[in-house]
Amino acid sequence: MRIGFVIALSLITQSCLTRTNNQDDWDKNNLRDLEVDDPRVQWAYKATQDSLIFYIDYFKRFYGQENYSFFLKKNFEDGGEFEHMWSRPFEINEIGFKCILDNKPSGLKNYSLGDTVQIDFKDIEDCIIVTADTTIIGNYLQKELADN
Repeated sequence: MRIGFVIALSLITQSCLTRTNNQDDWDKNNLRDLEVDDPRVQWAYKATQDSLIFYIDYFKRFYGQENYSFFLKKNFEDGGEFEHMWSRPFEINEIGFKCILDNKPSGLKNYSLGDTVQIDFKDIEDCIIVTADTTIIGNYLQKELADN
C-alpha cells in the first residue's frame, strides 16, 4: 500500500512538473514586446472595455460549466517593471475579478504562475471566452497583431 502511494505521488509530481515546464515553454515562445501606447494595444483595450458587459454576463451564466474557459489580461507592475499577463477568473466582485495567474512572469519577481490576483474592471486589457475550441469573444490584441 505504501509503495503504491509513493508511485502515485511520484506520478502526480511528475505530471505537475511537466505542466509547469510546458507552461514555461509556452510563455517564453509567446512573448511579444509592445509599448503600452502602441495603437494596437490601445485598440484592444477599448474593444475589451466595450465588450466587458457581455463578458461579465457570460461569466455569471457559464462559469464552471464544462467546455467553457475564461481568461483576462492585465498589465502587472513590479518595481518599475511591467508585464501583460493572462489570468483565469474564478470569482466576480464589485470591482472586478479574483483570478489565478496563468502565465509565468518573464521579468517580474513578485508574481508567480498560479498566484491569486485581483483584476479590477478598469484594468482589463483583453479577455477571452472559449467554448469547445471556439473563441466566443475577445483575444482582441492577437487578432489585431495578426491583421497587421
